[in-house]
Amino acid sequence: MAIVEVIVPQLGEGLQEVRVMRFLKQPGDRVERDEHIYEMETDKANVEVESPHAGVIVEWLAKEGDILPIGAPIARMEVEGVVEVAAPAAHAPQPAPAAPAVPREPVAVGARLELTIPPRTRAYARQKGISEEELRRIPAASGNKLMPEDIDAYLAGRSETVAGAEYVDYPLPQQQRTFIYRIKRSSQLVVPAVLRRPARWDALWRVVERFKSDPNAPVQPSEFQVFAYCAAQATLQHPKFRSQLVGEETLRQYQHVNLGIAVARPGDELVTALVKNASALDFVSFVRTLQSQIRKARAGEDQADASIQLLLTYMGGYQMVDAIPVLVSPAVAILFAGEAFPVDGVPHVNLVLTFDHRLVNGVGGAEFLNAVAHNLENAETLVQQGMRG
Repeated sequence: MAIVEVIVPQLGEGLQEVRVMRFLKQPGDRVERDEHIYEMETDKANVEVESPHAGVIVEWLAKEGDILPIGAPIARMEVEGVVEVAAPAAHAPQPAPAAPAVPREPVAVGARLELTIPPRTRAYARQKGISEEELRRIPAASGNKLMPEDIDAYLAGRSETVAGAEYVDYPLPQQQRTFIYRIKRSSQLVVPAVLRRPARWDALWRVVERFKSDPNAPVQPSEFQVFAYCAAQATLQHPKFRSQLVGEETLRQYQHVNLGIAVARPGDELVTALVKNASALDFVSFVRTLQSQIRKARAGEDQADASIQLLLTYMGGYQMVDAIPVLVSPAVAILFAGEAFPVDGVPHVNLVLTFDHRLVNGVGGAEFLNAVAHNLENAETLVQQGMRG
């Protein structure tokens, strides 16, 4: 038996990092070669990754949600037999067979000795906000086994380099690192375009007040929740906004929109709430589902997945009347609504749509934005129809 490290594979040209979605096997589980052991998110799709060896999972070296570079170790396995290494170049002289050696931990894939990082050291590093990549650069005081005290010495040395400086370094929260990963991935794929127009907000206010004044109302919607319903309903007549681009040649169109909502958390953290099949729901079911998903998001549950087609962001209450929202793939568009402002005594908001120009052209974006504005201006009728299912 030998202990080897399983690394994140290179599955596509130009791929630099991936996000760990979920583990399909747990430490102690036996797996066969080519059996799926974990799922990762790439700039193309979610992929279930096969084990390169037959053996037993010893430990996972990352957590679900972590961002890892290609080639980073993700697991340690106890494998059977001889671990295959890269074949020598053609016609290269073959070395003489070496005498058998007693295996020692760890034996690294590629026949190179690696730093041993015990589980307690790895857990300690996570507490200190040290990434897997940075962890492997920390020198071990004795031999090749990294201990928690090595991390303390490393951090103390790093602090000495900024002694006297008027700043403090903090590790980014995992949710922010995930958001950065998604933005970077989007910037490599999306061709963004932006459209903006004002829309009347007075009908929406009347809807909110009507529910608020009714003690028997089944729900108490907020302004944003009525706005979200109007946007979801607009996708019924504009199928590209409930679609996704698969590769460069395939348009995948969904029957109903999966709606993502940007939700702020303390410390300026940002997570996503998700309402699946949002355009299929009647108004009461939509509001109840949206309220439930937002509560989960505010508690820290990031619900973003590869099924989202349309994102919403709302800055009412923050005195922001305009913005250019950043589109995060795989969504085809993100729609912003700002603080209400009067126009000739009538409340309006600015609607700003950032969309993927690979899939949606200018006229298509304008028609969708006009449809949302029309729904807002006729929110009372739309909600009344939605109450009847």
